[in-house]
Amino acid sequence: MNKRKVAITLTVIAIFLFVLIYGLLDPATVPFPRCPFNLITGLKCPGCGSQRALHQLLHLNIAQAFSYNACMVAFVPVIAFLAFARIMRSRFPRLYAASHNTVFSWTLLAIILLWFLIRNIFGW
Repeated sequence: MNKRKVAITLTVIAIFLFVLIYGLLDPATVPFPRCPFNLITGLKCPGCGSQRALHQLLHLNIAQAFSYNACMVAFVPVIAFLAFARIMRSRFPRLYAASHNTVFSWTLLAIILLWFLIRNIFGW
């Protein structure tokens, strides 16, 4: 078996275990690791609430997931698009290039930073 197949197999197993854990265990009731940034500063980082949001998404509770972390829920299609572009980069090289350019990356970073500010100023 070549290295690429081993890497793909391990990735699929890791994703399966990740989905299984977050699907079965509710981070709102089970003590999952807390955000160190939040513990130190009292502010919510852009990822705060993502564990609970992911659990709700796996149970198709989109509104509840959105209430935990709206940015993460909104970025699910973006993440799927980026994964698709990466997987299909040999077949669609222009799509890959368009999705992995500086402007796109800086735009995503700006949105995440804006989310950080909005959620801490308005308490979302």
